[in-house]
Amino acid sequence: MTSTPVRRVPLSQARDYTRLKIRHKAAERPTRTSPGSRMPTASALQRILAPLSVDDFVDKYFQRKPLKLTGKPGKFDFLFRESDFLANLDRVKHIRAVFPQNRQARIQPQEIADMMDAGATICVTGMERAYSKLRQAARRIRAELNYAGEVSFRAYLSPPGSGFDLHFDARVATTLQIAGTKRWWFSTEPAVPFPVYNSGREPSGLRRYKAPPLEKLRSVLLRPGDVLCLPAGVWHRAKGSTMSLALNMAFDHKGAGVFDSIVTMLQQRLTDDAGWREPLPVFANGKRQGLPEPVAGMLRKRIDALQAELQELRQDEAKLTRAWRMAVRADVRK
Repeated sequence: MTSTPVRRVPLSQARDYTRLKIRHKAAERPTRTSPGSRMPTASALQRILAPLSVDDFVDKYFQRKPLKLTGKPGKFDFLFRESDFLANLDRVKHIRAVFPQNRQARIQPQEIADMMDAGATICVTGMERAYSKLRQAARRIRAELNYAGEVSFRAYLSPPGSGFDLHFDARVATTLQIAGTKRWWFSTEPAVPFPVYNSGREPSGLRRYKAPPLEKLRSVLLRPGDVLCLPAGVWHRAKGSTMSLALNMAFDHKGAGVFDSIVTMLQQRLTDDAGWREPLPVFANGKRQGLPEPVAGMLRKRIDALQAELQELRQDEAKLTRAWRMAVRADVRK
């Protein structure tokens, strides 16, 4: 079986894609940035959302309700092209082959062709690790929105009839249709606002939510240049109508909820105080009866101090602003 040059394979030719012999060292083909491919003057987020403004996106849709935008082929070329997909796959976080009922397994780049032959959708997580333009865009978008969570990119390559069965995600999922067409079904309201886990991935003992019937979901067909943004917790299903390549921009709130942000603010204020780093008093088991008074005393003292810190933080707008800015800038250099 001979290798096909990845730059010359059009996505519409599904058989050519599934016959590719993908080399594990895809980095042998270096990523070059031509003068015309530099980030545009307008922000990456504004280019993605056009003609909708970023302000309208934030005020009316983001984390609130589904949004579908119609675009033109090539709209996302400044960020990611169809020919980029097969390059640098040895740098991404991981690659999964996804089968019906969302059964999936991690695979290596050289296994993509065989998995697609078997009808799997290929999900590549951590695309920003492989492409500097995506890495820069993720940082800038996070900063532009003052988003306390993580912004990352994934790519989905789906043969006709392949995709993800009905589920919801613990993140805002923003799909940019790069090539081909894909049919989506989605609910207009989340099953649970800001879930901590994807549906079906909850730890044992936690509530599992019943999926709605497909006929009650809204359906749209995404074409190249289209955008679909779904709030966290919204039920959705996707299936390639033709060979489909999509780039997903994910906004992950895990570890970045209001509680997490307040804890981060407090950590930034209190970690230099040795009293907060001090461990609780220790007691041998034979001498422990109920809650020892030294432990209770220390806990009460620190709870009182915490209440005072929270009240001071609440009343001091300058300190609250500084703490908030530090929270949204945390890990921005990752």
